[in-house]
Amino acid sequence: MTKTHRFIGPYQLATGTVRLDDAQLAHQMRSVLKLAPGEIVIIGDGSGNEATCKVLRFDDDAVMVEGMSIGRNANEPSGHTTLYCAVLKADHFELAAQKAAEVGISEIVPIVTERTVKGSLRTDRVQKIVREAAELAGRGLVPVVREVTTMQRMLTEASRNDANYFFDPSGSAFTGAPRSVARAGIWIGPEGGWNESELEMARELGMKIVSLGNLVLRAETAVIVESYLVVHSLKS
Repeated sequence: MTKTHRFIGPYQLATGTVRLDDAQLAHQMRSVLKLAPGEIVIIGDGSGNEATCKVLRFDDDAVMVEGMSIGRNANEPSGHTTLYCAVLKADHFELAAQKAAEVGISEIVPIVTERTVKGSLRTDRVQKIVREAAELAGRGLVPVVREVTTMQRMLTEASRNDANYFFDPSGSAFTGAPRSVARAGIWIGPEGGWNESELEMARELGMKIVSLGNLVLRAETAVIVESYLVVHSLKS
């Protein structure tokens, strides 16, 4: 079975002949994926709408396609889930963000905690990785990657969520989000874990300290497992 490639961006969708003015898209289709005129692709507008299109031709900085049909992406998880993840060493944060996008996270916020070793991050690079992961996963939305910020600032902002799950081995077993939760926050600490003052701040703000059992997971592994569990337990 031939794979149908998906591309998500700020594109205007329409039936008939459409010019997509995006040099990067043209390069990716023509030079990276080696797509040829006549092949079928899916073009998403980034808000959940998408069109099935036939590639007509490539220009230097654009792609001409024929829009065949337009509809809504049916793969997006329900609810809105924000991942608050400590900046991780090496390329571990990139891996965590990539996998979080694949399992349905809506927004990714890199945070600096007391035990964070690496305080900087190329968010433009992470956003590109996340977009490609969302496309490969068949999503209709691309998670937003925000700039690096402090944990304290996000603890205050996170009050907009219906529930916040602060993952730590000391917490009670996570059994899923209640049916009333439509907007959730997932909190993953750095390689050294949360310190006690951070856990106490979370408790004082009414966050739920939860765990996946006695095993200690690497931070990037925790992101994958915990993101999937929370995303797919939110109400439909």
